Amino acid sequence: MDYLTEIYEKMGSSLDPSESYFCSDSRFMALEEALLAIPKGNFCDLGCGRGALIRRLGKYHRVFGTDFDPAVVQFCRSSGLAVERIDLNEARELPFGDIKFDVIVISEVCEHLLAPRNAFRLAKNALRPNGTLIVTVPNALPLFARLRSFFGRSVGWLHYPSPETEFTGHIRFYTLESMSRLLGEEGFSVEHTRGVSFRMNGRFWGRLCFWLPRLFGNRSEYAPARLDMRLGRMMPGLSPGLFFVCKVATTPSECI
Repeated sequence: MDYLTEIYEKMGSSLDPSESYFCSDSRFMALEEALLAIPKGNFCDLGCGRGALIRRLGKYHRVFGTDFDPAVVQFCRSSGLAVERIDLNEARELPFGDIKFDVIVISEVCEHLLAPRNAFRLAKNALRPNGTLIVTVPNALPLFARLRSFFGRSVGWLHYPSPETEFTGHIRFYTLESMSRLLGEEGFSVEHTRGVSFRMNGRFWGRLCFWLPRLFGNRSEYAPARLDMRLGRMMPGLSPGLFFVCKVATTPSECI
């Protein structure tokens, strides 16, 4: 648990995306688009860090958040955000009383949890009957990892412990199929999946996303991330990031 505490405190304090991420990073763009497409209501970000996402959505939804690191919880509170400290591995309920949520986000969190099922149960119990759960996680087998594995090379991204996972704090690994199955086992119906962060597959894809729009005269700051999002929709299983939009299943047959 000392190791996990160190991970959670490092993640909470160091991951503080700026406003520019919402026009340059396909994961943040996809999150914002999905959250703005949902009618206004109560929104909770489980593992909110320093509150970038809830701060961004605060003019649209009524926003709440949780995090493990007391320092970032205090930072968020000092900014006027309704953020509480909990451990998603062990908590039995969200600390917001009788409030039910229209949408809950668990973004780039499950790969750090010993008990990701507990986080999904917390979300399920706190959602309204027609509420939405959005989950993002790194993909264990994106294109670059598959190519390295094919040629028999080591893939630190996939292994724990390794220099890569000790730096990122990843202790759980998911694919499109395995996360869909896990969500189904925890009572969610996966309605939509996509890939994000396709440019992280290597320099070729990063340069392609930058230069291809320019060849067609599109110099918008959004253009590279838009192309990244299109590639992710076309090839979700090869994307470094995975994006899931879910509803609470009303019958067992709806679960994947």
